[in-house]
Amino acid sequence: MTVSILLSTYNGAKYLQEQLESLVQQTYKDFEIIVRDDGSTDNTLEILENYNITLLKSTENVGIKQSFSLLLEYALQNTESDYFMFCDQDDIWKSDKVEKTLSAMMKLEKEKVSIPLLVHTDLEIVTQNLEPLHSSFWNYENINPKYNSLNRILMHNTITGCTAMINRKLAILAVPMGSNIIMHDWWIGLIASYFGNIFYIDEQLIQYRQHDTNNIGVSKSKIRYLSKFFNRSNILSKYILQAKEFLQKYKNYLDKQTIDMLEAFISLESQSFFSRRRTLFKYKFFKQGIIKNLGLLVKM
Repeated sequence: MTVSILLSTYNGAKYLQEQLESLVQQTYKDFEIIVRDDGSTDNTLEILENYNITLLKSTENVGIKQSFSLLLEYALQNTESDYFMFCDQDDIWKSDKVEKTLSAMMKLEKEKVSIPLLVHTDLEIVTQNLEPLHSSFWNYENINPKYNSLNRILMHNTITGCTAMINRKLAILAVPMGSNIIMHDWWIGLIASYFGNIFYIDEQLIQYRQHDTNNIGVSKSKIRYLSKFFNRSNILSKYILQAKEFLQKYKNYLDKQTIDMLEAFISLESQSFFSRRRTLFKYKFFKQGIIKNLGLLVKM
């Protein structure tokens, strides 16, 4: 079973070689690495040329979510891979990450034949020098991965892209990714939650490096999160735009109950103070954790 590992790079020279070496050292060997560079100006390309990869060069900077969309489209059109994994340029994959994720995926496919599937894992949080910060990203961020139904993921993503493997059926549904999606992993999670199945491995198979140039990182503290939440205007706008994108793209394939739920979510900003809260409770549009839900109820 061939796996395509999709890696998006942008000025990642500082940590890229360590990441690539962690891929080379995987216990499962039947994989290919496809890289799209998003217009790097450092020596990222020079590092990449030392590895056995397929390199999609580009001078156009489209950003991380569209870069991964282009990678997935390319892989679907130019490989016969059954499975696809997303890779960041600055983490470290534990040597059995591909093997364990693929094993879980294949077991799941035996139980749930011919449906879109996503398998993801927890992460270990480390400093830029790979010193331990927290043994579990899920525990640190108060994420319970079992809350992965569509109504819950609309409000709170539980999937970290660099931990995820998807099968070809899910990949075909996911592309192209529109401009209103928040992030590629969130978008794919929404699709899998409705059209397929999400499975999680309660194990940390990545060292998730935290440094000043992370595109997406861990929250520094719950208090900082709450402060940021209270000071943010139109907090739901980006969630609603993504929900609109989902509804527009898949409306012909959704049942009436789901369409009603999505339309209720999309209308949250236009509802009155009390109606909005009734809608939140009716459809269980919740985040995870007391602090985050408190912020949601107070700010909305």
